[in-house]
Amino acid sequence: MKRKPPSSMLESEASRYLQRRRGRPSYRTAPPAGRAASKILRPLAKRFGLGVEQFRQNWAEIVGARLANWSEPQSVQRAGGAQILVIKARGPAAAIIQAEAKRIVERLRHFAGNQAPTRIRVIQGMMRQPNKQPENITPPPSSSHVSEGVEQTAEARLLSALKRFDRHVQNRTVKDRPAKDSNDN
Repeated sequence: MKRKPPSSMLESEASRYLQRRRGRPSYRTAPPAGRAASKILRPLAKRFGLGVEQFRQNWAEIVGARLANWSEPQSVQRAGGAQILVIKARGPAAAIIQAEAKRIVERLRHFAGNQAPTRIRVIQGMMRQPNKQPENITPPPSSSHVSEGVEQTAEARLLSALKRFDRHVQNRTVKDRPAKDSNDN
């Protein structure tokens, strides 16, 4: 009968076998692309300032809701050390935006810091597709819609808002009521 070799001897043989047959170590995984991109983009953002996408995302806060409906930032151009924000506006709204240029440049400086554009250029043209309301929600035309949004005093605006709320509730309750059956007399 054969005797088993001691366990220490088996372990050493197994260890030698594995050392001789061991494969190459696996490659390290690639670092995340975001980390590599941020290493490149962060110094560029400090050097050249914010891009037009950051202005687009916060355009309503920079110029106000009214002007944001009429305009959008198009590009940032650099000419002789000055940065120029090109704004595309719908039709005659360009004149209003040009009149507000000083305030817009101040708000840009507040938003973007030292690297903000120092001038703006307004061009007239069609903007990207505006956010549309879903077609099934459009309210029916009525004479009361004509006067909405024109009110000057706080009381008139409050009354207008309450009328709109009342109309909305009435439309909802009419739609949610079950239809009467002819057999339910």
